[in-house]
Amino acid sequence: MARISTPSLAALVAVVAIAVTTASAAPLAPTPPVYPMRWQAQEDIMVISGNQKQVGTSVSHFDGPNNRTALTNVTHSMYDTIITNWNENDNMGKVYYIRTYGGERHCQFWCPPTVPVVCDAADSLCSYDYKNKAKYIGTEVVDGVSTNKFYWTENLGPIPMNSLVLYTNANSQQPTPVRMVRFIHPFGKNIGNSTIDFSDFKQVSSFPDSLFDLGPDAKYECSDPEPADSCQDEVRLRERKKEGRKKERERERQREREPERDSVCVCARPHV
Repeated sequence: MARISTPSLAALVAVVAIAVTTASAAPLAPTPPVYPMRWQAQEDIMVISGNQKQVGTSVSHFDGPNNRTALTNVTHSMYDTIITNWNENDNMGKVYYIRTYGGERHCQFWCPPTVPVVCDAADSLCSYDYKNKAKYIGTEVVDGVSTNKFYWTENLGPIPMNSLVLYTNANSQQPTPVRMVRFIHPFGKNIGNSTIDFSDFKQVSSFPDSLFDLGPDAKYECSDPEPADSCQDEVRLRERKKEGRKKERERERQREREPERDSVCVCARPHV
């Protein structure tokens, strides 16, 4: 029988130990998927507020590189097309509400967006909070699809205003959203929730300019330098959100700059 030298035996034991450790180690939790900045999807939307429920569908065209979005084929709304362009209005953005009839689009009016950047849009998959705060919280089967769930909050300063859960296809080779649920609770008051179910999600290389065309009436109905009177509540909401996000990001930058401190208490001497 061949004898194994002591160095060879030690090496073999080490290899076996590594193999056992690797096999017994818990699998790493999935990380939040990184989505393309330009995509298109069918969206089925349900909003619940108190005893009221609203449903609708649309096709969402998310054009992050050009700071714009378009919702087309919108149902259960007075406006079948809603276009948002954050490059306009001195980079404050405009939301155009459009009706289609007679084979043409007819822009009715515009409002400021309720969020300051394209990645803060309601169906965005690139928000600052998602990319920096989303945590894996488990799995769930949604309409027959195995999904990974990720949770995060949107805050006004230190106060959580919304809580979100994104369900992503666990078996897809490409990042694919399945559902996004938003729980709305400003200042701790439960307002309701919204659910977006995604289907036919796909990355897009570019969108035609015609997709963002406002129609021939835009120069009359949507050229006013001031937003429509009905938009004032949205203006105030946007300003509150913008100020809150600015304060929160300043706190995060300050925490990053602060050096780690020892756990020794450095207390002021009381006055005698």
